[in-house]
Amino acid sequence: MNALPSGLSVLYISALRAHLAETGENALNQAYELGRTALGDGVSVLDLVFLHHNSLSKLMLEQRLDEVELRLAGEFLAECLCAYDMALRGYQETNARLFEANADLRRATNAVGSAHQALKAEVLERERAEEALLHAKKLQAIGLLAGGVAHHFNNLLLVVIGNLDLAMRRIKAGDEMERFLVAARHGAERGAQVTRQLLTFSRQQKLEAKVVDTAAWAADIASLLESALRGDILVETDVATSVWPMHIDPVQLDLAILNLGVNARDAMPTGGVLHLSITNRQVDDERLSLRGGYVVIEVRDTGGGVAPDVLPRVFEPFFTTKTADPGTGLGLSQVHGFVNQSGGAVEMESVVGQGTTVRLYLPAAANIAATIPGSEPAAVAPASSGRLLVVDDDVDVADVAAELLQGCGYSVQLAHRGQGALDLLKAGEPVDLVFSDVMMPGGMSGIQLAHEVHRRFPALPILLTTGYSDAMAGAAAEGLPVITKPYRVEDLRVRIDQLLKAGDP
Repeated sequence: MNALPSGLSVLYISALRAHLAETGENALNQAYELGRTALGDGVSVLDLVFLHHNSLSKLMLEQRLDEVELRLAGEFLAECLCAYDMALRGYQETNARLFEANADLRRATNAVGSAHQALKAEVLERERAEEALLHAKKLQAIGLLAGGVAHHFNNLLLVVIGNLDLAMRRIKAGDEMERFLVAARHGAERGAQVTRQLLTFSRQQKLEAKVVDTAAWAADIASLLESALRGDILVETDVATSVWPMHIDPVQLDLAILNLGVNARDAMPTGGVLHLSITNRQVDDERLSLRGGYVVIEVRDTGGGVAPDVLPRVFEPFFTTKTADPGTGLGLSQVHGFVNQSGGAVEMESVVGQGTTVRLYLPAAANIAATIPGSEPAAVAPASSGRLLVVDDDVDVADVAAELLQGCGYSVQLAHRGQGALDLLKAGEPVDLVFSDVMMPGGMSGIQLAHEVHRRFPALPILLTTGYSDAMAGAAAEGLPVITKPYRVEDLRVRIDQLLKAGDP
């Protein structure tokens, strides 16, 4: 038997003697309390049984115990062990409760896991929905612009065709025709810009910010707004003198202004004025978290205004106050997201019955004088040299490219299929660079031609050209040099000279 607490043996035999001397509830209660005390002191059941055996043996040596006394001694031991039995039941009940709690915890954990997966799926679905709705918003803008842009583009074509007709007449008369050709070229470049904007609007792609000539951009966007809005809405512009260039994504800025224009149009159902003002501003505003030089664009309408309780929510995604033509509720959200991602801020002020003003703070280009495209007169480049192989399935385009390149000093050979170009190279045609369109019928694209040229003639450089954004992205993804159609001859000349110099040992 293990060592027992001091005095427990004496207490036990004394209590046992008292129980044998006088039976009853008091004696049994004393036995239970003795067992509970022993349990609290760390005495085990086996030790208590040994203690009872020793105590009873000692009593039997002192006196003869009859059958009744032996039964009373058994009752005493049973009552002592009752505390252990109750403790055991308590442990069993606690264990049962813990087991049930653990089962509940497992069920809750599984439920949380399922909820997490459902939430993750919901978030992904929401992202897909937002992306689809944003794309739908772009397409909605295209639909809105289609009629106006068609009219706008026809005007540009009229400028090109009309000035070319005038130039041809002046050629016959022997008169000066440069200004007509310059005007035709300007009109064509404006048309190319409109085409690039439409192509970009229709794609799901993120474009990088670049330096934008703010004054030139303002003239273009005003023209687009006039084409997109109703005839009863007057578009006014007020551009500050020497306005700074901006460092933004011009396509997203166009979409933002068009979204604001559409909201203004809907707010002026009977007509009104849309005023666009652009100024320079040095900003130090903790509320907007802005500091530095910004170009501030204000779009102000004379519509019905926005209620004060609605104004704080106007930039929330999917929030809209329109009932007749609710759209997607992403217009102002696109404006807010674009401006903030560009490092600027946007705020709105409105008075019910008087109109609404949306103010965009857009970052100015850091080096103003050096970043305005075309601010420096282009130096006349020296004549180039080299033998070029031009590949394009469109005969007219190929002829124009050949004339432009020959005017720069290059020697040009033409091919109208990829396989025809390879046949010329295989036959020993002397070529320093291949200039090829990307999109060509006949089983071989420009990208495939480039790979074949690199495989068969590793030292021969190749430059690709295309007007398709997908083809442009595909060529760039494969590390192939590419220039966008329509290109300016000086830009083309620079790219070709760079490639020729890079390949010159």
